[in-house]
Amino acid sequence: MKQFSVLLAMLALSTSLLASTPVTPTTTLALETGNNTSAANSFPSQSNGNLGASNISKVAVRKLLYPGFNGKIYVHLMPWFGGTNHMNVGYESNNATQVANQVTDMMSRGVDGAIVDWYGPNAARENGTTKLLRTEAEKRGANFQFAVMEDVGALKACASKAGCDVTGQMISDLTYAYNNFEVSAQYIRYNGRPLVFFFGVEAYSIDWARVIASVPGKPLFIQRNAAAFTNATFNGAFAWPAPNASNAADIGTAYLNYFYGVGVSHPSSLPVATGYKGFNDTLAAWSAKRVTNQNCGQTFLNTYTQLADYYSVNKQVFAVQLATWNDYEEGTELESGIDNCVSISASAAAEKVSWSITGSATTVDHFTVFLSTDGTNLMKVADVPVTQFAYDFSGYALAAGSYKVYVKAVGAPFMHNHMSSAVGLTIGNLAPTARLSVTPTSGNVGATVTANASTSTDADGSIAKTSIDFGDGTVAGSATVAHVYAKAGTYTVTATVTDNAGACSKASATVVMAAPASASGVSIASPAANASITGAVKFAASARSANTITAMRIYVDSVTQYTVGAAAINTTLTLAKGGHAITIQAWDNTGAVYKSSLNITVK
Repeated sequence: MKQFSVLLAMLALSTSLLASTPVTPTTTLALETGNNTSAANSFPSQSNGNLGASNISKVAVRKLLYPGFNGKIYVHLMPWFGGTNHMNVGYESNNATQVANQVTDMMSRGVDGAIVDWYGPNAARENGTTKLLRTEAEKRGANFQFAVMEDVGALKACASKAGCDVTGQMISDLTYAYNNFEVSAQYIRYNGRPLVFFFGVEAYSIDWARVIASVPGKPLFIQRNAAAFTNATFNGAFAWPAPNASNAADIGTAYLNYFYGVGVSHPSSLPVATGYKGFNDTLAAWSAKRVTNQNCGQTFLNTYTQLADYYSVNKQVFAVQLATWNDYEEGTELESGIDNCVSISASAAAEKVSWSITGSATTVDHFTVFLSTDGTNLMKVADVPVTQFAYDFSGYALAAGSYKVYVKAVGAPFMHNHMSSAVGLTIGNLAPTARLSVTPTSGNVGATVTANASTSTDADGSIAKTSIDFGDGTVAGSATVAHVYAKAGTYTVTATVTDNAGACSKASATVVMAAPASASGVSIASPAANASITGAVKFAASARSANTITAMRIYVDSVTQYTVGAAAINTTLTLAKGGHAITIQAWDNTGAVYKSSLNITVK
């Protein structure tokens, strides 16, 4: 029995402590809804489907891959923004802070590295950005890698010049790449050999045997499209978006099926899969009006589904290259996230908050519930699965009060996050708010004083009862009451309001009543004659005259202590200890003087 009593006491203590747990903010509404990407804050949503700077999911993209995936996830990085030959996206690519922000953002989404669309050493902006990426990757240690992809643009100048050796230009570029990038410990390798990727260079006739024999570092060459799997020159192939210029609904399913099918049939060649949200080059200066629909994020998800049809824990793909991190001009950029066309709304009933979404739940990873007392600072309450659409706070042991709840639909990897509007939540019964007005607050005995508590309110119910205590023994059970005091004095009027659930609150006001006024003269209600007073002295007096009283003054031991331009005094003075002669004097508008005097002792 004793053990049972101890258990009950411990349970009561536990419940008491839990109920008094404060709401401790862990984040803010601004942080949870503002731009959390490396895209420029100024970047707006575009007509080609690029999402404006916003709040996107940082759920690791690896979650979309088949179970047991042990490869790397890279993003394809465009290093050229900031020049006049590309659209303005709000930042310059060759800025160290921007590169650092991009690497941080990539890592926050579970990306292992970046493959730079490289235009060779002669492209100052692009090459400068690549150098900054190397520096930043080396700062991150083993957590981030990088590589270069020789773009066909690196060879165009040579190819257009009579007598220029395109193969020699390729050798020169790749020699530079080895000496300046591939020697880094953070460069992407396979079995110790650096990987070099190529984009579009098949446009020119290149002596690959000469390139392989001349380039240092023995790099592995990875070419675009499935044909590279069957070409002995290359050591692997990477998939890439293949927009169908005549059919925007074609999301590349046949292309990917073919690429992966060829890849699994050539196990000695490195396969680099892809994930992309769509394609839309309608804003590019070189637009060919090619569009692959995003389908509110479904295209992105489908690319991973297709990969799982060919590769598994027992048949691993080497890596996945996301196309792209930031190609704003061809509408493939993932930097600012993917528009999943979702919205969320929430409501509350009793202590339970419920919500619903529009759009596809497959583009939402989970919901996060936040609690706030001010609508600005938020405390994370819980992450709940995407199959759950309500949260019951009755078991959360919150102190009684009024709160705001927000529910965030956290997107699948790279998808747009969405926050509900604030939902009001009331825990327990809120006490009513008592309001009291008293008119007048001073006067002479015999005057009518009206107390009004009718403006009192109850946020979660109604006012069931009101009582007004006038401080002289009179208590009235009404919200508005008139009262006449029988004696001079200082009174505290208190209104008590009780709501329909029994909670109550009070409001008070002070009334000073002076003795009945004679035809003219000064009446002192406080202090009383010969009073012995501890602490500050309350002075309450009024003056009457056939003419208008213009001023009153308090003299203490013949020294002015207080003056007011009115016919009444209601103030408190701190006087020295000992006996004092008090005179309260008044003047009317004719210059006539009225006074009353008394003696008091201050202890």
